Amino acid sequence: MSSFPPRASVAAAFSSTSLAEPFDETQPIKRNEVTLRLGQNWLRDADLFLVQTGGLVPWLGRGLHGHVATVARWGVDWFVLETRPGGGRAVPLDAFLRRNRRRVDVFRPNPDGRWPEYRPEKCVAFLRRAVSARYGWNGVCSAALARLPWIRLLCFDDYFNDGDVSPHREPPPFHDATSELTPTCERERLDEIWRFDRELRRRASLHCAEARALADRYAGVDSVPFLNDRFVEPADLARSPFYRYQFTFAPLS
Repeated sequence: MSSFPPRASVAAAFSSTSLAEPFDETQPIKRNEVTLRLGQNWLRDADLFLVQTGGLVPWLGRGLHGHVATVARWGVDWFVLETRPGGGRAVPLDAFLRRNRRRVDVFRPNPDGRWPEYRPEKCVAFLRRAVSARYGWNGVCSAALARLPWIRLLCFDDYFNDGDVSPHREPPPFHDATSELTPTCERERLDEIWRFDRELRRRASLHCAEARALADRYAGVDSVPFLNDRFVEPADLARSPFYRYQFTFAPLS
């Protein structure tokens, strides 16, 4: 992992390039467009990418964003994990920005450490396995229909039920067999993988915002409380106090 510049140096870099520092929550967000070379030096594992796609999804969600992705470092390279129609994928950061042709806003989870229980490495680990899931068209349709008042009355309990991940879980079947042979850290890693796979089998499909909300929950924090993960939209993540806007990647030529 490379070291990241302290907050003061980041602010100095913004001021030196005539960009406003986006950390004052009392002021409206001013989007600071940066180049790929500059922006990738400020990225961290599990940073949230919200793509300004335009179209029906942002309009229904009353926001600017229509797609959700997550950035993660593999070796010395940054990759983007995303769930999309046609199947999930992990693509290099530069390829992701060239294919989208839209502005990509970068949000930082838990920027001030207000949620010390949050584990970004668990968020990334879940999303790496979630790229194998089918795209959740049912969840997209459910979120759209839930905007209609009479339809929402029919699924009221399901809509506001955010208990998707039970804190009481049964131990995986291999614990007893490997307890004497496997180190504790390895057993914990296998436990997490077992939980991820069990959840992915139970859900069968995920849409992009649902995958990120579920990954945050497995990482220790409900980023959109009082809302079922299946109904989470990109605009819900953008408005969540768990995230803070950092900067925007301009479209690449």
